[in-house]
Amino acid sequence: MYVDSLRLYRWARALARRRVPVLPSLLGRVSLHLFTSSVPPTAEIGEGTLFGYGGAGVFIHARARLGRSCVVAPFAAIAGRGDVEGAAQVGDYVRIGLGAKILGPVRIGDFSQIGPNAVVVQDVPAGAVAFGNPARVVRHMPDPAAEFERATGLQVRPADRRRARQLARPAAAPAPPGESAAPA
Repeated sequence: MYVDSLRLYRWARALARRRVPVLPSLLGRVSLHLFTSSVPPTAEIGEGTLFGYGGAGVFIHARARLGRSCVVAPFAAIAGRGDVEGAAQVGDYVRIGLGAKILGPVRIGDFSQIGPNAVVVQDVPAGAVAFGNPARVVRHMPDPAAEFERATGLQVRPADRRRARQLARPAAAPAPPGESAAPA
């Protein structure tokens, strides 16, 4: 059996829900020492979510929520901000890049992608790709489910695939030659 920080989190969460004293915090300490990872049992992490490289360096706020089938790369942080109350709400099928920081009570939409070392301090819409410091949306994916499958090798459920199609924004038609794309 393979043990990583996410498995330790799931064990600690199950024990905390059964009101077992001491063991959840002990498992948290083990995760911190083995994987340099802090994922408290009070955080909500959906089924199918994966942490890259055993969750090395992943830090998650105690009140954060990650949806189903997210992929979190090493050294990502989903944390609070000292000046704002609350924690991030991350949707389903979100990819969070290496070293990305999601700070404060922001919402990350379903099928979004947060680039490596991005610092997210504002909401990211569903099906969007955000990069930079501070992160900004650089594009909207035409088929978010297909891009998720291609990038991760994981399958998207049929009902979620239909939902992803609704998120896709049609690309703007290019302006004819010699005309401005901006409205007059």
